[in-house]
Amino acid sequence: MIIKLSKNQFDYLGYSLSEEQEVLTLKLKEIRKENQSVIIEVDEATADEIRDWASEKLQEKGFDENYELTPEGKILEELIDVFYIG
Repeated sequence: MIIKLSKNQFDYLGYSLSEEQEVLTLKLKEIRKENQSVIIEVDEATADEIRDWASEKLQEKGFDENYELTPEGKILEELIDVFYIG
């Protein structure tokens, strides 16, 4: 499947996955860059794995003490939506 990510989403995903889930990082295939976006290709299984990882991270560090989304939480929430397979 082809997915369009913002540069911020792509950078966050690449950095965070490389620290924790290097195998998933290797499965991301960058197709091209467009202005402030990056187009990638992943299979459905990888999309599910990334979504699961982002959901776990959202619960761990996506909210502040008032249960408001942090900047990192907003990116994670966006990634969960982008990698949703409906």
